[in-house]
Amino acid sequence: MNYKNEQIEHALNDMGFDEFTEIQSKAIPLIEQGLDVIGHSQTGTGKTAAFGIPMLEKLDYENKNIQAMIICPTRELAVQVKSEIDSMGQYLPKLKTVAIYGGEPITTQIRSLKYKPQVIIGTPGRIIDLMKRKLIKLFDISYLVLDEADEMLKMGFVDDIELILEQTNQDRQTVMFSATMPKRILNITNRYMKKPELVNVVTGDETNLDITQYYYQIQDKNKVEGIQRLLHVYNPNLTLIFCNTKRKVDDVTRELSKKGYNVNKIHGDLKQTARLQVLDSFHSGVLDILVATDVAARGLDIKNVEIVINYDVPEKAEYYVHRIGRTGRIGNKGYSFTLVSKRELSRLDSILAFTKSTIKKRKIPTPDTVVRVRQDHQLLEVEGIIQNINTSPYLDTASKLLDIHEPLEVISALLYKLDKNQVTEKIDGDINEDFTKRSSKGQTKNTRTRSNHQRYHLNVGSESGLSPKQLVNFIMKKTKLNNNDIVDVSVSKKASFFSTQPRHYNHVIASLTNVTLSGKNTSVQMAKPTKKNYNR
Repeated sequence: MNYKNEQIEHALNDMGFDEFTEIQSKAIPLIEQGLDVIGHSQTGTGKTAAFGIPMLEKLDYENKNIQAMIICPTRELAVQVKSEIDSMGQYLPKLKTVAIYGGEPITTQIRSLKYKPQVIIGTPGRIIDLMKRKLIKLFDISYLVLDEADEMLKMGFVDDIELILEQTNQDRQTVMFSATMPKRILNITNRYMKKPELVNVVTGDETNLDITQYYYQIQDKNKVEGIQRLLHVYNPNLTLIFCNTKRKVDDVTRELSKKGYNVNKIHGDLKQTARLQVLDSFHSGVLDILVATDVAARGLDIKNVEIVINYDVPEKAEYYVHRIGRTGRIGNKGYSFTLVSKRELSRLDSILAFTKSTIKKRKIPTPDTVVRVRQDHQLLEVEGIIQNINTSPYLDTASKLLDIHEPLEVISALLYKLDKNQVTEKIDGDINEDFTKRSSKGQTKNTRTRSNHQRYHLNVGSESGLSPKQLVNFIMKKTKLNNNDIVDVSVSKKASFFSTQPRHYNHVIASLTNVTLSGKNTSVQMAKPTKKNYNR
């Protein structure tokens, strides 16, 4: 990457910039010319560098007045933008930046202003507070950025933004970035910007082509298990999980934490200091999984998220675009997984219509697939240790074990120990759902016909007062099988029928023979494979 300022170019190379993104290559030349610019781009396209690089080029580092102001919708985004500006300007020794936002003692930020920063990054409320105290003077500002402008409008900051703009140097250059262009945004551009150039990198497909999007049909009660299986198969470094409510964020975080995952949460009820600590842990890789609401995650710029999981289908289609935009950042590949219950199917249809993108239907991996993938991971892990780690301190112990046991026994035992360290509480069976099929009268919801299953005949029927639900509960209690293992359930007048996988046959026969059900001693046997049995 060639750039005219060698210090900025050096920093960009350190940050891993290979080439400019579309928004950067289109916006930077216009901003360098001093033009007002409106950038219409989604999250994750590199807009901070688009306004940050020309800003750093324009600053007069001998001038002790505030020269540039970047207004952000959230505290988290303000902190992140400051961090990225500092990284781009790391070889500019006289660069001084300050982030100001609510949720932190104002006295701390007042002290920071005494160091005469050239750049202020802040949220509207705290900026106005400091303006009223006459600690921020706006008449020398030559460069002003509205970042995530549409989010600021959604959060009710429109009056605050207009107040700031009215009191800022009228000869300033103004740059605005927004993922959407509602009428209120256009009103601001007409009133406060000078013949702005529009840079539009949002196409008809509103979602990032670097993101592979899948959805899974699953009952709400099985969603945490579904997340576990997906995490084991894809093995991501950083995962962001979205829920629609604060309560659900709490529930999902608690469940995953109980199962041993390195997980934490952010939502509006948490104190600002706690939210920033959690985000810092997630940024640095100390935390593997972050669970969040849409409100708490507004404006977040989190790099290296490999997977976004929608635990709940978002209530608005545009939220879906913002959510999955947290992965697949600036040329990196990412995955988006959406867990869809029956009541959420209409929301999925709205998302498909809004994004005009392909969200492919997939099935949650079965436990057998999870085990197989985990074993492949173990094989690679052991091979990596053999090739790259000095294992000589363990040779004596290994030799003693091989003197006592066969090599295969020793390796199997060690793999068992490795497997026990994995965080999973296995639920047997297929947890995928087909919501297009309806249950027949006299059958339970899990009456999916399985041609490869073992069919059973039980000598108790409806004339003894037995219902399909009672039958399933009875089988689960006696056999300890999971609900999803018991399929094709039907109850006729004198007998009942159900199916399981063939591997459960001996256990089912032993568990259900000569026990009491609805006042009768049971007799269970293999059912005759007739069509009649499946349709009673």
